[in-house]
Amino acid sequence: MSDADGLERLRRWREQDRGVPPAFGRLSAALDEVGPCRTVVRVPLSAELRSAGDGPSGALVCLVADFGLTTSVIASLPDLRGVATLALTVDHLAAPPATGALVARCTASPYVGGGPQHAAGTVSDASGRPVAAVTGWFVPAAADAVEVERVGRVEEPPAADLRALLGVPPGPRFALHARDALSNALGTLHGGVGALAAQLAGEAALSGRLRPLTSRFSYLRPTPRDGSVAVAAEVVRQGRTTGVASATVTSPDGRLVLTGELVVG
Repeated sequence: MSDADGLERLRRWREQDRGVPPAFGRLSAALDEVGPCRTVVRVPLSAELRSAGDGPSGALVCLVADFGLTTSVIASLPDLRGVATLALTVDHLAAPPATGALVARCTASPYVGGGPQHAAGTVSDASGRPVAAVTGWFVPAAADAVEVERVGRVEEPPAADLRALLGVPPGPRFALHARDALSNALGTLHGGVGALAAQLAGEAALSGRLRPLTSRFSYLRPTPRDGSVAVAAEVVRQGRTTGVASATVTSPDGRLVLTGELVVG
């Protein structure tokens, strides 16, 4: 590795707050460990990351999964490019904790010629109890030089809960404004935030006490940083012991940005 590779980029995040994706910093994510093709990412479960009146949503696990998987891919790169998510799968093994932290330990396949890379890992609570098994496909993408070198983090007042942080109302349909604090280093809505929003919508569509089993997301195209995307979910099937919902994120010009499927049981 050179002094202008992915590990150097992550070192700048940790030591200088330089080039940190705004969404990663806004949600207080931290890199506990960094090595070739691997990272450990910790997200403390503050009050603003909880669902109104409840503990953490399963959507947070999807967010943390994307944080962990993408940083492990960055740790494999021979240059300072960013990473775009192509597909993300989260198998929910247990309910996430209400307090403490979520910790993603992920490893990426070695970089080979700039093609799609696979990454996998686990999300656990602060004690090491497994919460989810996570996997996905990712591809290097050119990052804005200004974003790679920007210093500091986006500062905003604390929100009351998770939906207030996103600025969205309750329910399975809402508009999400892709503001700077929710963006990545590529200048678009962060992939983890897109998955989080789609999961929230899917959970709202599926009523009842069933917990998430599997969440799958496909990323079709990037979202402009400024402007609102439409997030919507609908029930595909709801039974006594299982349920399925589909979710979409649509850009202002009506094109699909992300599709998701949530299975509960």
